[in-house]
Amino acid sequence: MKTATGGGGMSGLKNVSQRRDDALSRVGWAELEHLLVAYYRDVGWWVEHAGTGGTGARFDGGVDLRIRRGAEFVLVQCKHWNVKQVTHNAVHELLGRMVNEGATGAILVSSGEFTRAAIGAAQRHGHVKLIDGDMLRTMLGPLPEPPPSVHARAPAGSAPAHPPVATTHANRWRWLVALFCAVAFAFIVRVILERTADTAVEPPPETAHPSIPPTVVYAPQPVDAAPAAKPPPRPQTEAEIRESQRKADEAMRLIEDDTPAL
Repeated sequence: MKTATGGGGMSGLKNVSQRRDDALSRVGWAELEHLLVAYYRDVGWWVEHAGTGGTGARFDGGVDLRIRRGAEFVLVQCKHWNVKQVTHNAVHELLGRMVNEGATGAILVSSGEFTRAAIGAAQRHGHVKLIDGDMLRTMLGPLPEPPPSVHARAPAGSAPAHPPVATTHANRWRWLVALFCAVAFAFIVRVILERTADTAVEPPPETAHPSIPPTVVYAPQPVDAAPAAKPPPRPQTEAEIRESQRKADEAMRLIEDDTPAL
């Protein structure tokens, strides 16, 4: 993206035939890149913001946007020139970038006007489409006025005292997105940890060891007291002896009577 507001090294270029003073002429070059990114995304293109307004680099390499849709691959270069006309050199440079990157087409955008030589070069080669200030304002539609701080113009050739509004907003959004992602990640980790704690299988209660029969200690048992000694048998009398003999004879006779003769 290049900006030309007059003065300095632009003295060799032709002035525009009609200098505009509207909201688009007052936005910064980075903001214009963001407006084009939003426009092409809205109409169905995949957009890579390669310009310095999106990358923060000092140089854009001649390409501010790379847009794709189906088999189409188009390079877009923006010239935020409100005072001077864009020359044919910009057309040739964009043609070279298109060949180097294998693009199917290219678009050169100016917020102001193109020289006749630039228009002729684009028509002659047929691969570069030119969008001048009138077409650009039709594409983007009415724009809100930028903040008052942007109205103040720095002297020609001086560096801006503050970064472009679009760059500041872009950086702020990047920080907000990074913060949101960090908070979301912490929340997800917390939920996962809580669910893991809730569903964790509690270890089974400690299994009691199989009971070991207690060791039986056999203590020496007290020895029972010896039975009292029986008194010696009393000697039988003669009558008792004869009675015993009689009973024995009687028993033998009964046995003989009951036993059959062999």
